[in-house]
Amino acid sequence: MKEKMKSNIISAVNIRKEYIVKKHFITGKTKEKYVAVKGATFHLKEGETLGIVGESGSGKSTIGEIVGGLQKPTYGHVLYYGKNIKDMSIGEYENYRKKVQFIFQDPKGSMDPNYKISDILYMPLATANIVKNKKEAEKLIDEMLLRVGLDLKVKNKYPGEISGGQCQRAAIARALLVRPKVIICDEPISALDLSIQAQIVNLLKELQKKLNISYIFISHDIGAVNYMSDRILVLNNGNIVERGKAKEVLLNPKQSYTKKLIESAFIR
Repeated sequence: MKEKMKSNIISAVNIRKEYIVKKHFITGKTKEKYVAVKGATFHLKEGETLGIVGESGSGKSTIGEIVGGLQKPTYGHVLYYGKNIKDMSIGEYENYRKKVQFIFQDPKGSMDPNYKISDILYMPLATANIVKNKKEAEKLIDEMLLRVGLDLKVKNKYPGEISGGQCQRAAIARALLVRPKVIICDEPISALDLSIQAQIVNLLKELQKKLNISYIFISHDIGAVNYMSDRILVLNNGNIVERGKAKEVLLNPKQSYTKKLIESAFIR
C-alpha cells in the first residue's frame, strides 16, 4: 500500500525582499536598495524539517520572518496549505499566524523581563482564545512545562532568574501552547552552551515525533542543520545556491560555498 502523500503546509514562491537604503532628498525616489532575498522558492511538508543554512547576512532569517508573517515580501508570495496569505480573510490570517510560531536565538531577549514565566506563557493562550479561564490555562501551562523538561517552580520566576537553556525550553513551551503546525526555529541554539545545544535539538526532535510538528530550522551551523533536517537549503547572498536531502548535501556538496560551510563546521 502506498504511503499517503504529505501536504505542503507552507510554500514560498519566488519571494524577494528589498530594503530601501537611500532616497533622493527632494523627489523621494529610491537611489539605493539592499536585496536580502533574491527569488526563493521552496516547500515545507507536514511533519518534516527544512533546514536553511548560511552565513550571517545571507538572508536566512529574513526568509523565516517572511514565511512566518513577520515581514512582507517585496515580490512573490507565501502559501499556507495552498492559499496565498494575501488573499486570506481576517479569520484565516489569524489562524495562519497562530499555527506558524517562532523560537528565536535569544530566549531571554524574546521575553518581557518584567513578567514571570507563568504570565508569559498565559498571554498566547488568552490571545488565541484557547482557554476559558485561568485555571484551565494553569493546567495546560503545567503540562507543557513538564513536557519540555522544566520543573514547575520555573513558572514563578522571571526570565532573568533562570538559565539560557531553561529559558529556551520555556520559549519552546510558549510556541507549543497554541498548537502550531509549524515552528520556525531561528538560530535557536547558537546562544547556548554546547551541552545545552544537544539537549535542545534532541528535545525538538522528540516533540516533532510526538506532535507531528513541522520545523524550519535556521542556522549558520551546517552540522546542526544536518542533524535536525530532512532537506536543506543553502543560502548565500540572498540566493539559494544548493538544495537537497540533508545527507546528500552534506556528503556530496555540489557548490564550493557549501563545501566551505562544511569545512568550517569541521565535518568530515
